[in-house]
Amino acid sequence: MLTFEPITIESVYRLTAFAERQYTRSCDYTPGNLVMWSRFMQYKYAIVRETLFISCISQSDINSEAFLIPIGTLPLKESIGMLQEYCQRHNRLLRLTAVPDDLVQELDSLLPNHKKEQLENWSDYIYNAQSLVTLQGKALNKKRNRYNKFISENPQYTYSRYTHSDCKEVLHFLGVKEGCNEERSMRCYEHFQCLATVRNLDKHPQPSAIIRVNGKIAAFTLAEYFGDTLYIHIEKATRDIPGAAEAINRLFAEDMLHEHPNLIYINREEDLGDPGLRQAKKAYNPCIMLHRYEYLPQ
Repeated sequence: MLTFEPITIESVYRLTAFAERQYTRSCDYTPGNLVMWSRFMQYKYAIVRETLFISCISQSDINSEAFLIPIGTLPLKESIGMLQEYCQRHNRLLRLTAVPDDLVQELDSLLPNHKKEQLENWSDYIYNAQSLVTLQGKALNKKRNRYNKFISENPQYTYSRYTHSDCKEVLHFLGVKEGCNEERSMRCYEHFQCLATVRNLDKHPQPSAIIRVNGKIAAFTLAEYFGDTLYIHIEKATRDIPGAAEAINRLFAEDMLHEHPNLIYINREEDLGDPGLRQAKKAYNPCIMLHRYEYLPQ
């Protein structure tokens, strides 16, 4: 029987084992992502027979409960059956959300009476890791030029991995947005959760890096690595220094590729419908757009 409990920072080690065995490159199953968005998405989890079940709000209807695809040792047919039984007990119809398109074919056969709808603005942008390091090719011309401009104009810059002693400085760099509170919007929630993630790096260490120019932080990034994929959860750069964003992107990719020779892909996650963010992500020439779908009862 499924019994769900809220996802908190204390859940992270139980979730990590399942992130390492997930069969998709969707960012939804990484512990850092689940913890960061737990209250906004109302994430809850249950573990039965070495299989992780996650309950959340629907990404197309915030008033409806939905579920992510279970991951673990149970065959998908059996785990979906358990979700159907759970929904029957609670007098509701099964709704699955954030289903990545690499699992669609199997799910279509298991839920033939459900309607499938693509979730706009929720596709993951996935890149070839080597491409983000070399920045070669016409498609990455502008990114390469901005990176080179940063290097030439800031010869004294430093790149370093985050340590606990950097915490206060990073929090100051991320700052507090004027007129923003955690409940106001998704963007405000994300901002405050970035701060919370940095504060909790002692509880859930994640590879992170900093670029400094003239001794001050100009860019910061934070990610998780599972399988052959790096998941970028946070990437912030000052707009006052041209090319700082391109520099942290490239140098961190190079650093992580050196640390993890099996790294093939970098998932820079969704654009959430933000036009500027969408343009920036497209400019890096993704090799995969991992679309997500919602399965609705009819």
